[in-house]
Amino acid sequence: MTNTKKKILLIDDDPSVSAALSMLLKDDYEPHAAETVKDGIRLFDSLHPSVVILDLHLPDEHGLEALRSIRSMDRSVRVIILTGYATLEVVEESMRLGASDCLHKPFNAAALRSRLKELIEEEEAEAPTPAVGEVQSHYGPPDEGLVSSAFLHDVSNPLTSLQALTLLLQEGEDDRETRRKLASMIEQNVAYLSSLIDQWRAFSEPHTLAREYAPLSEIAHEAAGFVSLRAEAKGIDLVVDAEESELAPRLNRHATARILVNLMQNAIEASPRLLGKVTLRAYARDGAVEFTVRDNGGGIAPSETQKVFEPRYTTKKKGTGLGLFIARHIVEHAEGSITMCSRPGRGTTFTVQLPAC
Repeated sequence: MTNTKKKILLIDDDPSVSAALSMLLKDDYEPHAAETVKDGIRLFDSLHPSVVILDLHLPDEHGLEALRSIRSMDRSVRVIILTGYATLEVVEESMRLGASDCLHKPFNAAALRSRLKELIEEEEAEAPTPAVGEVQSHYGPPDEGLVSSAFLHDVSNPLTSLQALTLLLQEGEDDRETRRKLASMIEQNVAYLSSLIDQWRAFSEPHTLAREYAPLSEIAHEAAGFVSLRAEAKGIDLVVDAEESELAPRLNRHATARILVNLMQNAIEASPRLLGKVTLRAYARDGAVEFTVRDNGGGIAPSETQKVFEPRYTTKKKGTGLGLFIARHIVEHAEGSITMCSRPGRGTTFTVQLPAC
């Protein structure tokens, strides 16, 4: 008889914990155990488990390194952090890297079983069902309706900015400096729109875009400029904290700005009117470029976090559910990564890492 039980990988250096978990789960799942990061990654690669239960304190490397390796191999597998002691910063970093949950030792057996059941159900609900003989690619082209909707989503913001800037230019006083600034902003939006057209022509192959690179600080401030009017209209405090570095993302500057614009638009919409704050940080990290967009909104429920990058998925009444899908599409084709850390009532942070040049 074929074994249809879902595989669970336990990475913990305490044999008694692994034994107890294995006994707890063996009736419903097929548990496998490893005591080191090295053995855990090797087993993960051969088993392709549905869920990984990962301790953070392991003898050869920190558990976060295991999580990073797992995420580089599979961006969607569910990972539960199980640890006896961890700082808030480490927990937040694990969530930023895509952990599904963090449970503390001594763990509640009923709570662990319940969470595993939820994660397995999420995996089954998202599993593709290709017809016989068909192969579905993770990077397969979206349907025409989705492309059209995403294009309209992309161009709506710069067009709205152009309309507002043109009106300000028409109604403004004869202040040459103000008119020069408005004209410069209009020129910037026109350049961005022109780049969007080029990007959509190269939707399936973003690497064919012109090699127009720019330092991370310049891109951050440019992207913030595209959403500043929207933030101002809602009374949102938009903060840019960009490291002055010559390091540049190895991705067309407008494509990089497009990622950040979509993330900041979502953050602005999630933040409370007049009391909201959105922070864009840009800095060099381990030879790569990293951007974070943080808001102080209501956060995203744990049950929703695995869905936010899906096309047309949205929790907003008037949302299109395309901004995060577009951002993910660009990031993955650039061989980067995009992750989210969210806590209900404490806001959301998106982190984008891109190779540098």
